[in-house]
Amino acid sequence: MEQRVSVMEEFVGALLRAGEEELPPEVVHETRRCLLNVLGTAIGASRSRETDALVETGALLGGAEVIVPGRADSLDRLWAACAIGFSAHFDDFDDTHLFTVIHPGAATLGALYPLALLKDAPGPLALRAMALGVESQLRVGISMSPSHYDIGWHITGTCGVIGAAVAAGVLLASDLATQLAAIELAANTVVGHREAFGTPIKPFHAGKAASNGLLAALLAAAGAEGAPGVFEAEGGYFAALSDEWSPEVLSAASVASSWELLDNTYKPFPCGIVAHPAIEAATGLHAQLGPEPATRIASVRVGCNPLVVELMGRPSASTGLEARFCALHGVAVGLLEGAGGLAQFSDERATDPVVDALRNRSRLEPDEHFGRESARVTVTLVDGSELVNEVAVASGSSGRPLTDAQLLDKFTALVEPVLPGRAARLAEAALSLGEGSSIADLAAATL
Repeated sequence: MEQRVSVMEEFVGALLRAGEEELPPEVVHETRRCLLNVLGTAIGASRSRETDALVETGALLGGAEVIVPGRADSLDRLWAACAIGFSAHFDDFDDTHLFTVIHPGAATLGALYPLALLKDAPGPLALRAMALGVESQLRVGISMSPSHYDIGWHITGTCGVIGAAVAAGVLLASDLATQLAAIELAANTVVGHREAFGTPIKPFHAGKAASNGLLAALLAAAGAEGAPGVFEAEGGYFAALSDEWSPEVLSAASVASSWELLDNTYKPFPCGIVAHPAIEAATGLHAQLGPEPATRIASVRVGCNPLVVELMGRPSASTGLEARFCALHGVAVGLLEGAGGLAQFSDERATDPVVDALRNRSRLEPDEHFGRESARVTVTLVDGSELVNEVAVASGSSGRPLTDAQLLDKFTALVEPVLPGRAARLAEAALSLGEGSSIADLAAATL
């Protein structure tokens, strides 16, 4: 009697076949955009005090194999993976798949970067590893969405580890059995609860996903066995992490028919993506408020999707990280400053009394009428008149994605303060990965 092929065995086999074929041009383009964006966010936050602590701890445990992008420190491959994944997600400025709310680039880059350097991986192989690392975690996430996220798991950590294992496995030229063992091992190392949002533990989920996925792939390549049935068994990965899951998106037919990474998006603001429409609406009103906007605003109402309240409904913030999960903070700085960049989500701005006062005069009004990409900001002025701005499709969303030029501008703004004069060379290497450049060329451009 022929043995049934498991859902995950079919899925891994389909991924490997996709990797053996020439990637479609649109997939190549989007993979490079993802790489550019997440490399920028990793370098941009590479010298934060929280990254300092992580790197210092990794150095204590020995090993100096890979220089962390944006720093002069060398760590072993697992700690380098953790540091890269951590800093890439730290500012909440990395790529986001809107349906699942996965940030797939951080864990993928974290696992891929050190291993590609140590293996001197050719550019085309690194490009495939990046593409399949992103694609695999998105599909696993889709199969559990929205249940998985709704019950409190941080999907970037829990699915990111699968993508990291796949990316590393591609670089190691793992066969079907070895790659399957790698993700079975990775599935037993998931980490991340939504309760950590607004703290440095949230980006740590992405860092550990990168490190754990890389470790799982290395163990499998060395002959370690996985846990057959860990995904589909009663009490296994899918059953433990979601109330319900669907295998259709993991089928060979589905994998062969489309690429989920083409729905990946890139943020114009460094905060939870559900607040972006409201922030864009607020920044659009800034010019109408005059030179001292705080003195003119009596109150603010924000019509938004109910998910904004669920994910970013905190009324105030005492740190920049907390501000990233306070939609009212983003609206306040958008109205006051006409911008919503890293400076507006700093610790200083989070505790600014003028910003805090405006947050206190603002409220969220959730309404199913608004999709995730839309919002309306209504400002009541002290004279009783109103200013209203509604965004139907937010910048950076799938319906209005950042252009290549906008993404390059974002990358340059992130990298130049950390590595002056090197953004252009780095961008060129990222955007030509697989055709003239490799991860080694990226690393050389950071020095």
